[in-house]
Amino acid sequence: MNRLRVVIVRNAAPHDFGGGERFPVFLGQELQKIGHLPVIFSHHTALCDYAKHERLTYHRSWWWSRQNWSGRRVVLTPLYILWQLLLTLYYIIQFHRYKADVVHLQSKDDFIAGSIAGKLIGAHVIWTDHADLKHVWKQLGVWYKNPTGKLVAWAARFADAITLVSQSECRLVSDNLPSTSPIHRKLTVIYNGVNDQKPTHTPIKSRPFTFCIAGRLVVDKGVSEAIAAFKRLHATHHDTRLILIGDGPDRSRFEKQTKGLPVTFRGHQTDPLPEVATADVYLHPTYHEGFSVSLVEASMLQLPIVATDVGGNPEIIHHNKTGLLVPAKDSTALHRAMEQLYSNPKLRVRLAAAARRQYLASFVFHIIVKTQFIPLYENGL
Repeated sequence: MNRLRVVIVRNAAPHDFGGGERFPVFLGQELQKIGHLPVIFSHHTALCDYAKHERLTYHRSWWWSRQNWSGRRVVLTPLYILWQLLLTLYYIIQFHRYKADVVHLQSKDDFIAGSIAGKLIGAHVIWTDHADLKHVWKQLGVWYKNPTGKLVAWAARFADAITLVSQSECRLVSDNLPSTSPIHRKLTVIYNGVNDQKPTHTPIKSRPFTFCIAGRLVVDKGVSEAIAAFKRLHATHHDTRLILIGDGPDRSRFEKQTKGLPVTFRGHQTDPLPEVATADVYLHPTYHEGFSVSLVEASMLQLPIVATDVGGNPEIIHHNKTGLLVPAKDSTALHRAMEQLYSNPKLRVRLAAAARRQYLASFVFHIIVKTQFIPLYENGL
């Protein structure tokens, strides 16, 4: 077997730490297990700390916090181009230093500079899009709009493959591209996955019936609707509680909303699975979703699940088969689903077992890496 030197690049805003930020560590672990040599490049403190915790090689790299180049800021495009030129030079030096065989880029900020640098040193270049490109490539056909998106589209010529995390994301990205664009031929879907691990689902009978959410505490994750639905449920079922795992800029708002309710805020946890595994029902009420690693983890733990019918969620949760789907932003529908699972133990068991089977069939990560990512690294599409 060829030992591949794989540079994985992922950057994001400091308050973001979700599936897109954990994925590079999961990938690095699997590559290392089968004898390859991964290194993670990121400016994200929590991601670097996670990589260090998992004993992976990492490099704290450059990143510019300015992300919005639209509207009036379009006049600053020359400054953005200068930044990309400097970043390209930086990546050429770093990729050469690590003797990269593969450059795996996973953030929109690095697609341009990382792709050019990767090709200049002779590496295979792979992109993984964590639900950014559907926004980045809007209005590509309007000549005076979205110059940064046009630059990212231009840089796609250097990518050997572009992986999307769900069929839903692939459709949204494709719809923004001209029908004749050669980029279409580079698009492929590879689901995020997780490896089977303990703990298994172990609800504790002596404590209240527990609903759990794990993710960023922001409005778009549907936390407010979940609290409203739980408040209504708890009014008639006092033996219930809600646990929120994660942190985010809207935490104080949600803490005020939960005043007087048995809701516990656990904060950010590097490994949330032991806590999630003790829940009776897992909730994922997000407004939008490319692909949810937390849903895959809940399926792996054999939990009954309620999720919103958005983005890639229906590719993981099949309504009334592997979980329950409800409309986004609808606390009444969410309450009904929570009530249904609370009141029906047989339904909980049936949905949880089916979710576990679906996980084993489609989302075991070491199989995904060996059968899908490694062939891309070696040959491209």
